[in-house]
Amino acid sequence: MSFALLFKDELLGFYKSKVMIFLWIGLPVLTILFHLWAPDTGPELPFTVVSALLVSSIGGTLASAMLVVSIINEKTSRVYDLFLIRPIKRWNIILSKFFAVYLCLVIASTLALLLGVAIDTFNSGLPSDVMLNSALQSLTLSLSMIMVSSAAGVLIGVFSPSILVGVILVLYGGNQISAVISLLPSMLNVPNPSFITVFIGVVITCILLGLTIFLFNKKQF
Repeated sequence: MSFALLFKDELLGFYKSKVMIFLWIGLPVLTILFHLWAPDTGPELPFTVVSALLVSSIGGTLASAMLVVSIINEKTSRVYDLFLIRPIKRWNIILSKFFAVYLCLVIASTLALLLGVAIDTFNSGLPSDVMLNSALQSLTLSLSMIMVSSAAGVLIGVFSPSILVGVILVLYGGNQISAVISLLPSMLNVPNPSFITVFIGVVITCILLGLTIFLFNKKQF
């Protein structure tokens, strides 16, 4: 089975799930509610930026938890016994799950960003170039952190013995890694911290996915 077919199958499964429906519908609703609760975010923190941060924190956690639950459920149901009779490359399974969830999060992040832009536009007129650049920068950083959380999710799902243990590791492991990565460049006062953060996020993601594929290949099904 090719990567494209696996990716399509995983994408269909994830985007129909209740969690993904929450990300696509619930996050914009939460953005509006947050705006009504705290409408004066001020020019220093446009609401567009708040929307991106909201997606990063909630979306990353839910994405990694979805991946953990999906992989552990398939291990428990002995789905991977099909390796014995079907020529499926194991790395295709890992990467198809990762990219399917990540694509869904990109859509959710974009929807939240557009809603934030709309709210800022309604409150203060057309967004300035500075506001739009800040929004796009925040979205880029958010997606890089979600990428790390998703990669941590597939790794935890592969070696975790149960869903409970996996979710706990997601909450106290994967999210902490992404949070530290996002804060590290600013704490070290390095030049162009946003680019450094994205670069570190991509490198960490590749390392986590590589380790996941290595461990998954070593498992006996």
